[in-house]
Amino acid sequence: MNFQNPWWTDKNKLYEDEQISKVLSLSPKFIPPPSDENLLILGPRQVGKTTFMKTTIMSAVERGVESTKILFFSCDSLKEKNDLISLLSQYRSLINPDGGYILLDEITFVKDWNVGLLHLFNGGYLKNSIVYVSGSSSVSLKRETLPGRPLRKVAFLPLNFRMFFDIYFKKLDVVSSSVMNVRGFYERAVKLVPHIAELNRALLEYVKRGGFFATNYVKGDPLDSFYETYKDSVLSDIAKLGKDERTFREIIEKIIESYGSRISENTISKETSIGSHNTVASYLDLAENLFLLKVFRKIESNKINNKSFKKIYFVDPFIYRVMKRYTKGLGTVEESEIPHIIEGIVGEHLAREYGRVGYTFFKGGKEVDFVVGNLGIEVKWGRGDYKDLKMDRGYVLTFDDMELGENKAILPVSVFLYLMSSNKIFYEL
Repeated sequence: MNFQNPWWTDKNKLYEDEQISKVLSLSPKFIPPPSDENLLILGPRQVGKTTFMKTTIMSAVERGVESTKILFFSCDSLKEKNDLISLLSQYRSLINPDGGYILLDEITFVKDWNVGLLHLFNGGYLKNSIVYVSGSSSVSLKRETLPGRPLRKVAFLPLNFRMFFDIYFKKLDVVSSSVMNVRGFYERAVKLVPHIAELNRALLEYVKRGGFFATNYVKGDPLDSFYETYKDSVLSDIAKLGKDERTFREIIEKIIESYGSRISENTISKETSIGSHNTVASYLDLAENLFLLKVFRKIESNKINNKSFKKIYFVDPFIYRVMKRYTKGLGTVEESEIPHIIEGIVGEHLAREYGRVGYTFFKGGKEVDFVVGNLGIEVKWGRGDYKDLKMDRGYVLTFDDMELGENKAILPVSVFLYLMSSNKIFYEL
């Protein structure tokens, strides 16, 4: 406990912490503001959850909170719920019997962690405290977690394109807008016309670097510096959950080979050595819970068809590059891959903002990349035309074309991404 909280005896030790010192040394700096709510923070490995906790500690100490009233603990060394209960019991009896901050990092691999945390809430160990707990897996959220407890469930995700542009390029004076109002969205998009060239340049950089903080502060190709770190963290989680790496690898390789196309669990099982579509489905579900993949299902008559083909993308373009190198040996992005990667970026951004997003497919080969309510979004990347969208309302996303029709708009994909995204890292689960 003392080892993980050196600021208890010397506040200056706080600024020697690896995460804090790194954040303070970066330019431009970006420090997410702390929350005064109890949070269950889930998200991909290496996305910045630990750094968020550490900067929250820094903010609290600088506001005058007594350092011993802040407990940070990385739970990787804990095995089960009794270890967690023992930790908090010792902290309350030996260090701080009162309220404050309790920050428990990577808690979700502790066996029955939610049962232990519920015991701590009921036993008063967390009374008058701001509680953050973090993890890389949402598997445990399949059942009710901490019923009746004031713990807001949020996803901490890689930076969206708007935040990426605001931080590493420049902040534009244009507020976010809803895609559901096509005319209103287009009218606001017109204000971004002077910035299209820079937005497009930034989008190509986003394809290469993604939204992970660490990948955006290194010179050269971030894959050279962070491939092993990201790959090993993912495989560690796969092993902890008792899954077979070979099976995982075969599925990921097949997804990359068919990126941007419709695919089914049955197709993957037949074209690999796996043999069982149920096994494939379980691994896809796991990859979604680990925030690696986003699976888009077919929408028919405003209902989701879970049995039909899926479209599968990685949550962040940098994860695509890591997984491509892991399965193919080479993580460079070819020109031919860029449209498919950008299509995945659009899908991920829509899913973050609107939740229920899928695709649709009509007889005769007419597909719509993404559907939000009664709105369609078709991603062309190059040039586009209204007829490319096989729905009555929506958008055709191109490289730099702009045009407004009756119920459709043609827009540069970079403008669309910037305007439709909110300025936040936390998303509701």
